[in-house]
Amino acid sequence: MQSEIRHRPDFASVRFAMAKGESVQAEPGAMMGMSGGLKPTTNIPGGLLGAAKRALAGESVFLVTWTAEGADETLHLAPPMPGDIVAIPVEAPLVVQRGGFLAATNGVSLDAQWAGAKGFFSGEGLVMLRATGSGTLWLGSYGAISEREVDGVWRVDTGHIVAFDATLTWSVTRVGGWKSTFLSGEGLVVEFRGKGRVWFQTRSADTLAGFLHPFRRIRPKTNQ
Repeated sequence: MQSEIRHRPDFASVRFAMAKGESVQAEPGAMMGMSGGLKPTTNIPGGLLGAAKRALAGESVFLVTWTAEGADETLHLAPPMPGDIVAIPVEAPLVVQRGGFLAATNGVSLDAQWAGAKGFFSGEGLVMLRATGSGTLWLGSYGAISEREVDGVWRVDTGHIVAFDATLTWSVTRVGGWKSTFLSGEGLVVEFRGKGRVWFQTRSADTLAGFLHPFRRIRPKTNQ
């Protein structure tokens, strides 16, 4: 199976060229175009327990497996938000932000990982996704994606994390003192320590929501 990421980094999509019998698992609703010889199969990875954990992680309970029944099939997938897509070879466990998963080869397993209080304060929620196995993982983001090789300490704003190697330890901390935290507009950051990779996005959905909020039209009350 071959893949090509197109239209990046603003409106990225991924095109799969699939031989007969090859398949890819993807988020429901990600398909934007396909040839006639592809068969979709909906499943619940990990059964009811897996479904519950995926729901807590902010992901869809179901996954769709697209299988090529013909010799030369094509599948186009896109994430729900405008932004980038990155293909990551999975050889060791990865931790993925909620809503970041787009697709994966069948050798990759997705499970939920308890992040506790630090996950809550990081903005990623109490549960995050953990990708294991062997294969390729495609992640989507809001904005372009940058990759950083960490060997020591690296900090990322809480709203910009896409994924990171599970070899890294992480914690939520302030940029500076309390005064800097509240007045600089930076707030909290996630501090990664160790050796591994971090992927982060150039835009934050939370920041966009905060920017747009003052422009919301307040509808006048009508007399009943």
